[in-house]
Amino acid sequence: MEPQWQWHIFGYIVNAYTMIFTWVSMIIVFLMFRLAARKASVEKPRGLQNFVEFAYDFVGNYVREDLNDEQGNRIFRLLVAEIMYLLVANVFSLLPFPFFHAAAADVNVPLGLAIIVFVLIHYYGVHYRRIGGHLKSLASPWGLTPLFIMEQFTNPGTLALRLFGNIFAGDILMNLATSFIPTGISLWFGFTFIISVLLQLGVLGFNTFIAVMQSFIFMVLTLAYIGQSMRPAGEH
Repeated sequence: MEPQWQWHIFGYIVNAYTMIFTWVSMIIVFLMFRLAARKASVEKPRGLQNFVEFAYDFVGNYVREDLNDEQGNRIFRLLVAEIMYLLVANVFSLLPFPFFHAAAADVNVPLGLAIIVFVLIHYYGVHYRRIGGHLKSLASPWGLTPLFIMEQFTNPGTLALRLFGNIFAGDILMNLATSFIPTGISLWFGFTFIISVLLQLGVLGFNTFIAVMQSFIFMVLTLAYIGQSMRPAGEH
């Protein structure tokens, strides 16, 4: 991974690559949905429209299994935007350009997403259970209250660290694989060059799988955590 180019804004240090590729990823996702909507066709859906509709159906199936229609409608668009953003953002680490950066490889991005999930968990907990019911869900049974309170922080925290750890590790593997390139002409040059190419292709395939899976896992766990807060206290 290339060292971060940093901006100093009002006394704060901002990782420029993270900020740039976060916004680029959001713009790409926005344009994808915008273009798919503009060229949408009921009779002959194709191309980008098929991909966007697949994302909607894919997320919608999970939401319908876990929540009723009223609850699902509240977080459905969030989940679609979340998985699409992570898919696009994670792809940048797979492209063969040294300055390209996966936003999730900076721990600040997964933590920011986790904070959003944390806020929504308690917002919907209070909305559906009222304040008393939501607080009661953290204290029933009484003997496990400290664990339930701790869980409110560890769930979003592990959600963020799991995403960060996997994407960051994938970036490191890619850098190690690309550094294994033979220099100079020798008897073993052809053999080591082939090994290097195979190694890079293997790491690329592995990182692609990890990028897709981590986007999916983040979306599913977001649904699970927020969905749990929408149910009556004590219901699983």
